[in-house]
Amino acid sequence: MGVECLTTQIQLREAKKEDIPQMLNVYKEFSEEFVGAASRDVNDFRRMLRKKDNINLVALNNQNHIIGYVHARLDKRFNRGEFEEIVVDPKHDFEQVARPLAEKVNKAFVERKAAVIVAGSLRNPAYEKIFPALGFFETESRDIFMYAILDTQRFLNELASVFTNQLKKSEEWSGLTQIECEGHSIFLQKANGNVEPLVWTNQPIDFKVILTRDILTKLVFGVTDSVESLKTGQLKIETTLTREKTNRLLRALFPKKQFLLLDHW
Repeated sequence: MGVECLTTQIQLREAKKEDIPQMLNVYKEFSEEFVGAASRDVNDFRRMLRKKDNINLVALNNQNHIIGYVHARLDKRFNRGEFEEIVVDPKHDFEQVARPLAEKVNKAFVERKAAVIVAGSLRNPAYEKIFPALGFFETESRDIFMYAILDTQRFLNELASVFTNQLKKSEEWSGLTQIECEGHSIFLQKANGNVEPLVWTNQPIDFKVILTRDILTKLVFGVTDSVESLKTGQLKIETTLTREKTNRLLRALFPKKQFLLLDHW
């Protein structure tokens, strides 16, 4: 596969080892949108590029900077093409960058005569925007996915970067947020567009979310709607905000599109 110019803005080509630093940076930016993102370093990407059965493509903008990549592989045991992940810099439109990457890999799988081509949906719900047009259809998995929170404070600490990212996007919100789960808390202070996690504070809390581990898990995985949970008393809010602003901030913290980022490497 050589360089393919799709538009004046995006070009596709095979990933090279020299691309690893940029690919890693794109992954780190992208993974802030998700819960449970795997920690990666340059060695992870070296292994990915080294495997012969992998298909790894990068998308470049008109300044020759990597703005996305696709990682896929051909499982020869089952003659099955597998899309492992499509990662796009969140500053760019996911569908615009991901679609040509998916199309090119899909064409490569067809040329290699893959009997089946699969694309997991837990990794990124935006897959629904690009794969049906390629002839993919949704199937129900018979697998059972279970998740348990054993250390509540550690889980909240891991979520802090995700909540920080969500609060940065909420342009109308500034103040001190506390998320409390069964006696454990994280504090996030937003001022002048910046969000900083606080270990502890005795300042007045502007927006406090109180919930159980069960509801927290369901909200994180997008199984439960945050506003509906508030209406039914499954979570509590302490704030002086109006109901309309409360609902908007809740949806910013717990967007239903948020999925766990699974890792197959």
